[in-house]
Amino acid sequence: MFDFSGKSVLVTGGSRGLGRALVRAFCAAGAAVGFTFRQEKEAAVRLQGELEEGGGRVRAFQADVTSFARAAEVVAELGEAFGEPEVLVCNAGVARSAPIWKMTEEDWDVAVDTSLKGAFNYLRAVAPVFVRRHEGKVLCVGSINGLRGRMGTLSYNVAKAGLVGLVKTAAAELGRYNVNVNAIAPGFIDTESQERTPEIIRDLVLMECAIKRLGTEQDMVPLVLFLCSDLGRHITGQTIRIDAGQYL
Repeated sequence: MFDFSGKSVLVTGGSRGLGRALVRAFCAAGAAVGFTFRQEKEAAVRLQGELEEGGGRVRAFQADVTSFARAAEVVAELGEAFGEPEVLVCNAGVARSAPIWKMTEEDWDVAVDTSLKGAFNYLRAVAPVFVRRHEGKVLCVGSINGLRGRMGTLSYNVAKAGLVGLVKTAAAELGRYNVNVNAIAPGFIDTESQERTPEIIRDLVLMECAIKRLGTEQDMVPLVLFLCSDLGRHITGQTIRIDAGQYL
């Protein structure tokens, strides 16, 4: 359904979870894919090897997305390997849970710097390329909790709320250069990072959902690919909820 043949795609936080599913999907759709990872080197190497064995063009880049300088380096290195990126997916994010009266400065900084500053760093790095080429697609992975708020995850919610403003402003500034900038706002996604989530929390999530099922990575992938393809060329500046009606 989606053809990214000949395109170069960059995914941040691509070694596990939704990021890994997106790397696989873009690769299967014909793209040359670069992805960042911070610490999970074994997982990143395994993913790259798996996709290369299947004939894919994939490159893992060790990078902390909070580093402004490293973002520019990754974009340049991807350009040397596969050509300048035409699609950027800002997926990297961290959640730190604590009520506001117990949240530490580190809890705040790690979540906001990873999800929000990280997205800015990579968008800033690709923007000159997209402007010069007069084309590009940007997709940020947000959360319904950045739209509604949720007790106990203040720093994460604020970071994801900030992405909404980032997307709207970047879409307004880059639209004249034929660049689309959008976000998805997933609800609960049942990934490996949620393995320790208590059953009571899962039950509460299901109670919130209009469609009584927990989301998976594969529920997110088609929308991301659509927004990053030419089929989504008339959509920009939007944050689209994909949550089984968890937040109505």
